[in-house]
Formats: sequence, C-alpha cells, structure tokens
Amino acid sequence: MEASRTAVFSIGTVFSLSATIFQQPIAEISHVLGRKPAFLIVLVVFALGSIVAGTAKDMKMLLIGRAMQGFASGGSVLAAIVLTDLIELRDRATWISVQNGIQALGLVLGPLIGAGLLHASSWRWLFYVNLPAIAVSAAGLSLLLGFDKPQQGVMVCLSRVDWVGLGIFIPSSMAFLSPFTMAGVLYKWSSWKALVPLIFGILGLITLAVHQRHFASYPMFRASVFEKRVTVSALVGLTIFGTCVNMIFYYLVVFWSGVRGLNEILTGIALLPETFTMPIAAIICGLVMRKRNNIREAMLVSWPLTTISLGLLWFLDAKTPLAALIVINMGVGLGAGAASSALHITVLAATKREDNGHATAMSYLFRSAGMCLGIAVGTAIFTMGMNERFGQMEDSEMTAESILRMLKDVKKDPESRDAIVRTLRLLWMTCCALSGIAGLICCSCQYPGLYRTPKPHWFVGQMGDGVLKSV
Repeated sequence: MEASRTAVFSIGTVFSLSATIFQQPIAEISHVLGRKPAFLIVLVVFALGSIVAGTAKDMKMLLIGRAMQGFASGGSVLAAIVLTDLIELRDRATWISVQNGIQALGLVLGPLIGAGLLHASSWRWLFYVNLPAIAVSAAGLSLLLGFDKPQQGVMVCLSRVDWVGLGIFIPSSMAFLSPFTMAGVLYKWSSWKALVPLIFGILGLITLAVHQRHFASYPMFRASVFEKRVTVSALVGLTIFGTCVNMIFYYLVVFWSGVRGLNEILTGIALLPETFTMPIAAIICGLVMRKRNNIREAMLVSWPLTTISLGLLWFLDAKTPLAALIVINMGVGLGAGAASSALHITVLAATKREDNGHATAMSYLFRSAGMCLGIAVGTAIFTMGMNERFGQMEDSEMTAESILRMLKDVKKDPESRDAIVRTLRLLWMTCCALSGIAGLICCSCQYPGLYRTPKPHWFVGQMGDGVLKSV
C-alpha cells in the first residue's frame, strides 16, 4: 500500500491519541450504564477496527481502523475500574499489580509476535491476530462478569453523564496532545500547525476546569480526587513515568537496531530485560505493599532504583558487554514496574471509596498523557543532539526512522554510530533527571495505609448467582 510519510506516521499517532483521549469518556459512561455493557462495546469496536484496518485498501481506511482500535484501547481502564469495584483496597494492591503486569506482558509479546508475523506473512495479520483474543475475552466477560444493572431508567442515567464536559474535553485534549505527537516530526514546533491547536487546546482545558468547578452537576473530573497532595504527587509521578517509559522503549529500539545492528526479531528479544522484568516487579511490589501495609517503602525503593538504572544507560554503546547491558536494563524494568504499581495504588489509597472509580480513570489518563509527551520530548532531544553532530537539519528530517536508514550499513559508518550513542546519552540523562524529580516529589509525601473497608462498594452475589449488585 502506497502512502505518504505523513500518513505512515499518523498510523501510530492516531492510535495513541484516541486511546488517551477516550479513556475518560469511556470510564464516565461505565459509571452510569455499567461496566459490563461498556466493556463489551469496546471489545466490539476493537474487533471492527481490526477488521477495517486488516482489509483496508487505502490509507484512509487504515487510519479509520486504527482510530477505532485506539478508541477501544481506551477501554482498558475498565479492567482496573472493575477491580476497584470488586476488591477492597489492600487486596487491590495485588490484583491491580497483576493487571499492570499482564499489560506489561503485552510489551513482551507484542514486538516478538509482530516481527514474526511481518517476516512470515502479510502486515494485515497484525490486525487479524487480535480477533481470536477478542472473541475469547468477550465470551469470558459475558459468562463471568456480573451486570451492575442501573437502579434507575436508562434516560435518567444518561442525564447524569457530563455531556457538556465531554464535549469540551474531547476536542480540547485532542488539540492539546496532537502537537506533542506530531510537532518536530511532521512539522516544526514554530509552525502554526503546532501552535494553533496547542493554544486552542490550553484554552479549552481551562474552560473545562471552570465548567467542572462551577457548573457541572455531575462532574467527570471530581475535585475531591485532587484535594490531597499525595494524590497530586502520584499523578505527577504517573505522567513522568509515562514520559520516560515511552522515551526509553522508543529509543532503545534505535540503540539495538542502529547501534548494535539487530534485526526486528532480535530487537524485540533485546527488550526483554525491561519488558519481562516490569510485570514481575509490579506483581511483587503489590504483594509486598499488601503484606507490609506500606506504600512509602515501595516508593523509597522503586524510584532510586529507576533513577540509578537510567543513569547507567550512559554506558550503552557498541562495545558494552552483553551481560552489562542485560543487568542495566533489568534495573530499569524492575524499578519502573515497582514504581508503576506503587503510583496506581497511591491514587486509590488517598481518595474516598466512592471516588475510586474516577481516581482510577485519572491515573490512567495522566499516564497516557505522559506517554504522548514522551514522543515530543524524545524527538526534541534526539533532533537537538543530531543537529549538533551533523549540522542544522529540518526537524522532519531528523526522526529515528531516518537515522536508522542512515545507519543501514552501521559497520562501515562508525562515526555516525558513535554520534547516535552520544545523542542517546543526552536522552538517557534527561530520563534520569525526570525520574529523579519524580522520586523526590513522591518520596517526600506521607502515605495512607492500605486500610480494609467493611465491604466493597460492589460485590458479587451468591456463588452461581452471577449478578453484580450495588450496596
């Protein structure tokens, strides 16, 4: 399929933007109509998006399919919200860590399966492979997840959705985030294409804040979620976490492919020290927090480990011993996985029980927004570093993709390879500094315990009943 460079880049950005923007609306609808209907809807949309993308005859249809997949991926927040509904906080530390671990496992399998499919078959199978998993998930949800049937009529429930807030949030967040994913890649930051949507996005978000504070009868951004310093600190930490994780994974691919000369499959394997250890660390951290009833200890261990390991990435070059590469990258994965688990639990522990569903949606929104920022920060740093090595070039010419093309025959171009290493060091140190800032913010807070509530806000009925009831 022929496509312009802009269209090719948009395949990834339209997915990430849709996934970030629609997390909060999907969560809001699920608060009113119920988790099960919302879950099944996003699965159907994801299946349709996979079919549309897989059968696409042109880039327009492919982008539509990716946008549908992104919208449905925003529904991944529902898994955490369901756990929040069913499980008391102390046990939730374990289960949400398991859920985060399963998501991180997708980072392990995704590159490997994707690279294998590209080598063995058509790119269309990257989309078709989703369909069996969607079918199994839909069947499991239909059979096992109870239906929290609304106590009032559908129209009454729909009237409690903050439609005005949603109408402001969706276009404003899209306008605000799109420059962070496209500026510096498709056009300069000084271009009107970046500045105009950014300005309108900021004004829209300010308008949203005023509406939520003074006019919304049922605000989707509850002020009570942000009233404690520890909650705000955790949300800031999640934003920085998302920024650093996206930068690290994106540019580790550049390192392994461009500097070490690995192919797609071997690059996916080379990422295992991070992608494999992150879910393990998240699960272990959840278990330890539950046993010791202490979040602060997790913060005091995870953030220093993450920061030190990111600093050690400085030593990554073409001659670094493989054992050292594995140990350093495992440190990054272990620290980041534990930090992610502790941050998500902090947001829940510091908010009221009735606000936990909204708090969960906020934590996922801030993390996803950070991942969008990671694209912008990483591209800006990479462009600046490469301009110092090769002279002033247009931002749109200085993407990781173009650099990898420059280094196709890396063994014959050691000077360019070393320039990439030096530029990546600047990026690693930026991540290290951001992690250090997040660590200082999070470790300076006082944390609540993982209290045991008398009973969850939602509970499953008698065994075999299969009905989710509210209390």
